[in-house]
Amino acid sequence: MAKTKVKEILQSEESNKEKFSYLWGYYKWHVILSLFGLLVSGYLLVDWINRPITYFHLTVLAPEVDFDEEEPLSQELNRLLEPEGANETAYASFTPHGQMAERFTAQFTAGEYDVILMDDFSFEEYSEYDTMQEFRLSGLDDEDYYQPDHYDNPVGVDSSVIPLLEEYRTTDDLILVIPGNTTRREAIVEFFATQGFEFEFID
Repeated sequence: MAKTKVKEILQSEESNKEKFSYLWGYYKWHVILSLFGLLVSGYLLVDWINRPITYFHLTVLAPEVDFDEEEPLSQELNRLLEPEGANETAYASFTPHGQMAERFTAQFTAGEYDVILMDDFSFEEYSEYDTMQEFRLSGLDDEDYYQPDHYDNPVGVDSSVIPLLEEYRTTDDLILVIPGNTTRREAIVEFFATQGFEFEFID
């Protein structure tokens, strides 16, 4: 039907200006909506192309955090790790106990974290579910590790053994663990290398 209408207008004896006026009056909303759709699609495509890609993610779960330290720590992680891929970035995120902990649980389950720092209470709670990666660091003694009874090997160390983490109030004096579902193992090994440790996954 639409093709017939267009054909009638084009084949009429009206002037080109009148033909255009008819077509615009008949199809202007089609054109406007199509252009709008193209603009939105283009914006979403550019946004998707430029989206940040996580290279390394360190997070904190504790009763008190200082959100002002998130950005400086993220910048320091990027300086140390020097991600080279397009849009790759390393960053830190802090989660205080309370309602925001639900977000932490969701992201933990989704495997979005590489290194987690948590207080004693959270460590006891999460270590019960066998969700932590067993590991060792070079140069540490057995008493430096946290090893719950139901794990064969250690799953945590005091964050104070990591020089970088002593520089921030939020990350000091916590327990450092590695989630068992992390997929960025090379970045984890690289992070500990920047702190003077050889890292060993125990699988």
